[in-house]
Amino acid sequence: MKKNLILIAAFLLISSFSFGQLFSTGQTLKPKKWSVGVEPSVLVNGDAEFMLFGHAGYGLKKGIDLGLKVGFLGDYDEYIGGDVEFAIGRYFSVMGGAHHFGNFGLDANILGTYPIKSDVRISSGFDVDIVFIDRADNPNTTEDESGMDTEFIGWVPISLEIGLKKNLAFIFETMINVTDAGYHFIGGGVNIYI
Repeated sequence: MKKNLILIAAFLLISSFSFGQLFSTGQTLKPKKWSVGVEPSVLVNGDAEFMLFGHAGYGLKKGIDLGLKVGFLGDYDEYIGGDVEFAIGRYFSVMGGAHHFGNFGLDANILGTYPIKSDVRISSGFDVDIVFIDRADNPNTTEDESGMDTEFIGWVPISLEIGLKKNLAFIFETMINVTDAGYHFIGGGVNIYI
């Protein structure tokens, strides 16, 4: 089993580098339960950029949870985002939300989780952001060209959650950019379930 975990971790590490927007699995939190996590990450957009993310979640009711993410310490703008996640069966979920990371964006994703064993789960799916970019922020834009542009960015997220104790888990994630716009991301950190 350890050999399989090492191979999965190596695959995730080698596959690509992306941005800590999920820190989630295809399963929702139980009602009235909290999760709090911290995740050092590397954002790769031509250069490698370090960011530190904080994550919090709350189980609203059975099959629905809320999430909040904040990112800072990078050269880019700070990141703040929130989402609502809905369970679709036992191992799948859909999520919708919004974020601000230099520009305002809407987020949506679908995730599936495969339990390798009771305390080890691998998740993947598809994540898409619709980002609204103000042309006035571009120094090459003239007054006649002002307005908003819309950019669609897609990722294939892959995460591995390893239970360290009953209420403590390590989550490693990567988001592989599959569009022309965007960036890759790799991160990992701890999540505490309260």
